[in-house]
Amino acid sequence: MKYLTAIFIVVILAACASSYMDKRHISPNFENEVFKNTNPVNFLSFWEMFKAALESDVEPAVWPEWIDIHTDTSPIKRVSDSNTRITFINHATFLIQTGEFNILTDPVFSERTSPFSFVGPKRVHRPGIAIENLPPIDVIVISHDHYDHLDLNSIQALAERDNPKLYMGLGVGARLSGSEQIIELDWWESSRVADNFQLWFLDVQHFSGRWLTDRNSTLWGGFLLEIDGQKIYFGGDSGYADHYKRTFERFGPVDIAFLPIGAYAPREFFQEVHMDPSDAVQAHLDLQAGISIGMHYGTFQLTAEAINEPIKFLEEAKKKANIKPSEFITLEVGQPFELTSESFVRKTGLE
Repeated sequence: MKYLTAIFIVVILAACASSYMDKRHISPNFENEVFKNTNPVNFLSFWEMFKAALESDVEPAVWPEWIDIHTDTSPIKRVSDSNTRITFINHATFLIQTGEFNILTDPVFSERTSPFSFVGPKRVHRPGIAIENLPPIDVIVISHDHYDHLDLNSIQALAERDNPKLYMGLGVGARLSGSEQIIELDWWESSRVADNFQLWFLDVQHFSGRWLTDRNSTLWGGFLLEIDGQKIYFGGDSGYADHYKRTFERFGPVDIAFLPIGAYAPREFFQEVHMDPSDAVQAHLDLQAGISIGMHYGTFQLTAEAINEPIKFLEEAKKKANIKPSEFITLEVGQPFELTSESFVRKTGLE
């Protein structure tokens, strides 16, 4: 009897281990066990970057050790159908409240963005909303698996509390556990979240990986959320390329775009995979966004630029491109920002 019991346990464990379905091989973007960008990208390997950093004359700016910021300790649970409420939490993490949905982008609430708890980029301010103070979360979108975008501890806590739908690129689901709501998508694939909510996973120029040996083993991307006719673009992490124009060609103008403006210096290292503010302004124009919101700066020192340099350079880039100050903005951490649907919704008839 004990042998039958042992066999039964082995079968159950095997079934659990195989419950994740790896769909990467059906993607035309997956070759030789790695994903590739639409345009060829000559990004340095880890060791090449390490060597170049040692030889570089660029001295990283000194960031403050800690900054006191405003936090929203009691965010509203839901917004009315006529408004969209956006709270910048940190880095690429936003709470988007629109209609009956609470949406979280790339949730990172941990102290460090690192495989180690004792070393690696450390936050210089608290999240704008503490994870325990978040309202119920319905949807989480995850752009890729880098540590500053995929925080497993935060995802697990939110999955256990709210059981939200989790959307991500192919292969990223294998990093997660404890949720039955994982939906993986290839570029340009869509999913119907609700009758009035559809999202698409989109091509952007970047890369993936959480260690030295797994680069590009999972798929990275951005998202287009279409909710009651309002189109919201979340760009994740990307260098500048023609994917913004291709997104516009397929979906038309977007109402709100979240675009990265930081972690770009030195440019010879990061130009192909991280936009600077000038690139982000061009992406804003390519998308013909009603309003763009800057992100990916000011929380974790990932690269050499000063903490407030992206905001300063964004203002300069807007003036050079003759963009109104209100068309591309940055938000204070933890300060809710509201848009009325009458100002930004464009009915598009997306299929």
